[in-house]
Amino acid sequence: MRRHTPRRMLFPLLAVALAAVLLPGLTPDQATAATGASVLDEDAVLAAQGLAEPQWYKDNIPFLDTPDSNINGVYYYRWSTYKRALRYTAPGTGYIATEYDQPVWYSGGASYSGLSDAAGYHILDGRWLRDPTYLDDYLDYWLRGSGEAGARGFSESITSAAYQRYLATGDATQLEADLPQLIALYDKWSSNYTQNIKVDGAQTSDSLYFQSPVSDATEYTETSMHSSNWFSGGTGYRPTINSYLYAAAQAISKVAAMPGDSATANTYAAKAASLKAGVQDALWDPQRKFFMQVYNDNSTNNGLAWTRTSWREAMGYTPWAFELPDPQYSAAWQYVADPQRFAAPYGPTTLERTHDFEAEQAAVVHANLHSSPSASNGGYVGQIDYPDSSVSFTVDAPGAGTYPVTVYYANATGAPSTHSLTVNGSTAPITVTYPPTPAWGSFAGTQAVTVQVPMNAGANTLKFGKGTGFAELDRIAANPYFDYQAVPAVQNHNDANCCHWNGPSWPFDTSSILTGMANLLQDYPAQGYVTKQTYDTMLSQFATLQHKNGKPYVAEAADGDTGNWIYDASDFSENYNHSSFNDLVLTGLLGIKPQADNTLVLKPLVPDNWNYFALQNLPYHGHTLTLLWDKDGTHYKQGSGLQVFQDGTRIYQSAGLGNATIPVAAPVRPAPATRLENVAANAWTADQEWFKAWDNRSYTPTYPKAFASYTNTAANGLRCRSADNPRCTQAYDSPLKAIDGFTGYDPMPDDRWTNAGSPNSTDYLGVDFGYQRPVDEAKIYTYDDGQNVRAPQSLDVQYLSGGSWISAPGQTRKPAAPAANGPVEVTFQTVTTSQLRVVFTPQPGKSVGVTELESWYPRTTVRLVNRNSGLPLGVSGASTGFGAAVVQQAAGSGLDQQWQLEPAGSGYYKIMNRNSGLVLGVSGASTAAGAAALQWGDNLTPDHLWSLVDAGGGYSKLVNKNSGLLLGIQNAATAAGAAALQWNDNGTPDHLWKLEPAG
Repeated sequence: MRRHTPRRMLFPLLAVALAAVLLPGLTPDQATAATGASVLDEDAVLAAQGLAEPQWYKDNIPFLDTPDSNINGVYYYRWSTYKRALRYTAPGTGYIATEYDQPVWYSGGASYSGLSDAAGYHILDGRWLRDPTYLDDYLDYWLRGSGEAGARGFSESITSAAYQRYLATGDATQLEADLPQLIALYDKWSSNYTQNIKVDGAQTSDSLYFQSPVSDATEYTETSMHSSNWFSGGTGYRPTINSYLYAAAQAISKVAAMPGDSATANTYAAKAASLKAGVQDALWDPQRKFFMQVYNDNSTNNGLAWTRTSWREAMGYTPWAFELPDPQYSAAWQYVADPQRFAAPYGPTTLERTHDFEAEQAAVVHANLHSSPSASNGGYVGQIDYPDSSVSFTVDAPGAGTYPVTVYYANATGAPSTHSLTVNGSTAPITVTYPPTPAWGSFAGTQAVTVQVPMNAGANTLKFGKGTGFAELDRIAANPYFDYQAVPAVQNHNDANCCHWNGPSWPFDTSSILTGMANLLQDYPAQGYVTKQTYDTMLSQFATLQHKNGKPYVAEAADGDTGNWIYDASDFSENYNHSSFNDLVLTGLLGIKPQADNTLVLKPLVPDNWNYFALQNLPYHGHTLTLLWDKDGTHYKQGSGLQVFQDGTRIYQSAGLGNATIPVAAPVRPAPATRLENVAANAWTADQEWFKAWDNRSYTPTYPKAFASYTNTAANGLRCRSADNPRCTQAYDSPLKAIDGFTGYDPMPDDRWTNAGSPNSTDYLGVDFGYQRPVDEAKIYTYDDGQNVRAPQSLDVQYLSGGSWISAPGQTRKPAAPAANGPVEVTFQTVTTSQLRVVFTPQPGKSVGVTELESWYPRTTVRLVNRNSGLPLGVSGASTGFGAAVVQQAAGSGLDQQWQLEPAGSGYYKIMNRNSGLVLGVSGASTAAGAAALQWGDNLTPDHLWSLVDAGGGYSKLVNKNSGLLLGIQNAATAAGAAALQWNDNGTPDHLWKLEPAG
């Protein structure tokens, strides 16, 4: 986004829309990072990391230096993946964060490819960016914009993340304004709420939310594979969704308390307490010491209703990511570093490798049950001494095959003993041989043998009977579901088996586990299951995983044992923005715990052998902090120990690296800036064109439209998708990709226009706005592959006037000459035009490319004054709620009387209320005369679009796209409070509106 030097700007008459409107175009320069305690050469760091657009990182991110180059490299890479995923969608919506670098068909046609499942991590990482615009827009998108309708398409943690963002910024302004929308989002989940659920068939007083695994973004789980629908079955009460809503209720309670709304605060505190009790009472399995799902009575659940799931899944650690459990539940963490459970060399698995079947809980015939403190559940079976003695286990398998089964035993005969293992009544039993062990009734993890057992799909009976000698059984361990059909034998990049969450290592789960582990170590009483060394090891493993071909990389999921990315579709899954890493480094490893008061709490988990680290220019409460740890002062030469600087002044120093609470200055709210809009962006049309490759959908492109004199005709390679019906198509350069809102410089995924192969000495790329509009800037992000496509030798911005192309007057370029893989901002005197283009002169023998063409212009804010009454249009009661009535009011200074005109293509505008952030629409999207005007979330329906027709005398008619009717006042009333509605164009003056400058 450009930042103008302060000036005033005259909005000229839009030929098809606006009367002359004088509005300020004042925007402060991009805020620069504070100086002081500057020990890192940011330019050198960025050059070493090879990151394009270095100025963006200098303007936005905190810079990190540690002794671990692996963590350093992934830290900067993950900021680059975050930047890739920042998508400018359309004026009025602005930026969102996406999961993929390309559109996603299942996000919904009007969503700009936003998905809610990882939105919480987008917010947690993005809160550390210096420019608040990105998350301001993103939260508006989910709460009142085009993402609102799909916010609960997946389990989401948007509300709790928004509160965590406030703790970092110290600015509660937006959060308090969003309270009605946060409550509305919470209430969206009410249809998934069940009171007084049953567990193991018994009625409880616990009330919880249910969700299907696929709506938790985890299809093909062990949980769903027990149902009749492996993809979308297995619905139940899950630790995930209930933890998210527990944290959301807590956040709403705290936000409501800020202005003194104690009733709402108490209501949501009670909701949080109820969910906490339900999770701990109903979802905690006391034998397995883990949070499990409880199936509900969904028809796909095959008689499993009201029972807990069979195997531990990584989602059982989610409650700690939100600090839900009480300390006595910490025993669950004994499994995270256990290689027989979740531990893997490249990160935790999504399903435990093996599951215990206790002998004392099996079907026992003519044998005895005993107790022993060394037995896994305190019990075992002995005296399996007779021809009719047996211990029979029931083990489910997802499909026919041979599976490993580990048998834990005791054999104190002094010689090998055997059992006869009969599977499903087979006449050919398997001989299980047990080497001798020290004593009867004494068991250890090393006293185990593993046998390969053939099983059928479904339930299998494994019957252990008398063999030679004698042996006691503690338990068997098996998990036929682990990695079943999950890992392709050959990676063919079309994700034909995607996506199985029954074993692979999933960065989303890893992020949740590491967040929970950090909370456990930092905020819970000491426990003996994990230490900060566990955290450091797993974070290091996570960093090591995020590589491919020796370079930092992240995709959808990996084999935790090999580190190979297994769901890694070409031109789709690259740089998959579906997890956290940088927030884990900042809040976990470095221990930065943001607070609501004027303090900063530090609870570092850094390895004991680290003698130094630096975090430079961290935004916190409107200030800039730098943290330095230099054990003996020899590394940075700024003094020894731990030092914290605020805005360049040291505010804390300690000889050791331990927990600390540091007073900081009161929060500073940044001065509001005049908002600029990228009027060239058209993410919606770009998405529809992308989707057409999969399903040949038909659509009508909207303005603005991109065009070019020549476009490369050669294919870039296959583009694939990660879904249940995968296929691949060829990817091509396109002018439309240059206005799709993504800025990326990767060969794959491709996001660019190039003129490779052009016979022309010059070529142009342009944008057709579809109507006459003022513009004064073009920002061109060049694409340079270092080989045949290079930064242009020169460029010229031109506009269409009277059928002729004219160079824009007074062009100033920054930088003066185009650079490789970066922006060139060209400002010029304001012109009014319907089309803008950039003419490129390539380097001799080379081609040119553009990844994004933008044109930023100040947002138009007006008051809509009715000619008949002389009263401005506003919202009844200054409401911020969906569906609030739009009325004419006595003139005042309230923001609800201010409206922002957002270009929506083809000469239409969204008219957005500045107070609520909602758009002007028609009740029920009615086409009938007399239907009431109201405000609603920006969901891109045609009743939210209006054309402005010049009616002369400085007045305009507002024509609804959906109905073709005009905005007017009921009965042409002149009184304040009269309702606005749509009506036929009958020439009455209440249909005329003057657009006066405001704001």
